[in-house]
Amino acid sequence: MPEVLIKNREERVRVNPAYSLLNNFLMQEVPIATICGGKAQCGRCRIKVLAGKEGLTPLREPEKKRLTPEELAQGWRLACQNHALRDLVIEIPDPV
Repeated sequence: MPEVLIKNREERVRVNPAYSLLNNFLMQEVPIATICGGKAQCGRCRIKVLAGKEGLTPLREPEKKRLTPEELAQGWRLACQNHALRDLVIEIPDPV
């Protein structure tokens, strides 16, 4: 199973590619903000991909609606819309 290094928290999490990153984090009690429960409506489950972006599922329409082109260029993605197919290094903003 792929491993996600959450660099700003110095935490490593093994994830199941069958589930979104958001669901993996929620099942393992990794703090991450969400209001909509993974429907790409709130945009709060943002993650910043620092390494391994090729290991994520391709960019889809819900992310294009929630994230600006600048945010996407900076590596921001939505955890609810992505599955990790390989190891990643990310940052998760502290839940508000």
